[in-house]
Amino acid sequence: MALIPVTPPAGIVKNGTDYGNKGRWVDGDLVRFENGYLKPIGGWEKLRNTALTGAPIGMYAYSDNAGDPVLAVGTRQKVFVLYDNTWTDITPTGFVNDASADPLGFGAYTYGSEDYGDARSQSGLPLKTGHFSFSNWGEDLIFCFSGDGKIYKWSPNSGGTADTIATAVTGAPVGNQATIVTNERHLVAIGSASDPRKVAWSTREDRNTWTSKATNTAGDLQIPTGGRALYAVKFKSDIIIFSDTGINRMFYSGSPFVYGIADAGTNCKAVGRRVIVPTGNFLAWMGENAFYIYDGTVREIPCDVHDYVFDNLNVPGKGACWGGHNSNFNEIWWGFPSGHTQYTPNKYVIWNYAQNVWSIGELDRGCWIDQGVFNYPISADSSGFVYEHESTLLGNSPNLNGRSPFCTTGPIQIGQGDRYVQCNQIIPDEEASSLPGVTLSFKGKFTPLGPETDFGSFTFDSSGDGYTDARFTARQVEMTVTGSTTQDFQVGDIRLDVKNRGRR
Repeated sequence: MALIPVTPPAGIVKNGTDYGNKGRWVDGDLVRFENGYLKPIGGWEKLRNTALTGAPIGMYAYSDNAGDPVLAVGTRQKVFVLYDNTWTDITPTGFVNDASADPLGFGAYTYGSEDYGDARSQSGLPLKTGHFSFSNWGEDLIFCFSGDGKIYKWSPNSGGTADTIATAVTGAPVGNQATIVTNERHLVAIGSASDPRKVAWSTREDRNTWTSKATNTAGDLQIPTGGRALYAVKFKSDIIIFSDTGINRMFYSGSPFVYGIADAGTNCKAVGRRVIVPTGNFLAWMGENAFYIYDGTVREIPCDVHDYVFDNLNVPGKGACWGGHNSNFNEIWWGFPSGHTQYTPNKYVIWNYAQNVWSIGELDRGCWIDQGVFNYPISADSSGFVYEHESTLLGNSPNLNGRSPFCTTGPIQIGQGDRYVQCNQIIPDEEASSLPGVTLSFKGKFTPLGPETDFGSFTFDSSGDGYTDARFTARQVEMTVTGSTTQDFQVGDIRLDVKNRGRR
């Protein structure tokens, strides 16, 4: 008898063909890799039982002066805050929303693809979706929606009465793409006053004064690179401004210029404004055909699921892509729409940056923020429900639709080339009691191009000697691990107890 290990290294590989990825995980859903082990992701629960109006596309969380949490959510129709355990619609009067931006109707698409005169079921036009930028000035919420262009404020007035709706910041420019509050307490407008390259800021500690004078610190600059300034995030002491060509670094220089802006990276455009993820130590984002990281220098992230993402991405809907940090697991999640008619993100990839491994899956989400103010990561789906993630088992999650966590390998050779082998037993790397609800199934072949035969599924026996009987014969197998949604598990090195047989 011989013991043959069949568990691949951690991480899913989706570049090239399954046969080209022999001995690796090649498909999966609802799983992650942690310390080399295959495990299920955590489940999710509704934060509140009330659905918001419109699909959420932006989130921000902070605490008021009393330490109470504030959650702001921007949807394609309205703006809401969860404060004092209550959802409140704070949509400003006259707010220009994103509700009619879908590129459908009698629009453009491939010639002859559908009948003349019929409204298109799909479109080759881009989704004209806008983007929310949120920040806070003390305990006051500050936000801008790119489709509207104004900068708004809302105050919880801790110890008093919260504002009923958000109102425009007095004196602030209009026609902006985004806003942010700097560490030095200047309010910044990106793409200010409909000037695509202009970055303007208020005087220090005064968000209402924007006209530059010798007696204040208000000012403006042009980004040094071509293209439009679209979005900004904080990174350490700097503000990183994303344009439609690359990134720029905005830094505090003090008197007399206050701020400077320098080119920080080219040919690294973000695929959309929701995909940029700050982690503290670096920024990461999804580009047009690659993933990038910035920690002072821009670098491309090697990606084992590149083909899965960019071959399936619905390009007209790329503006709906999102990213989020799941710091408790050293993960960054990116969601994207796939399929010709799909403009709502329905798939995700996870990059574990500590282990540099990837996993994939399907999930209806439109935005994400990390734990911090709240105990768990927060996300929202296209129906308007907001969820806490990693807070429960998968089986308790709404809209799971009967799915189970699984992971499948590419071909694994178990024979010695010219011989086939008989498998008699499966042996996990530790006590089977650590694998509750886990089953294994195999697809066996005698030749690479020959027919497949299904074997299993086989359930680990926690009451016996740690061996699981599994009788089948093949030269190579593809293995699928399937877990229960009602139990946690981890899968390490699995071995097959095999015996060599003949050549035919």
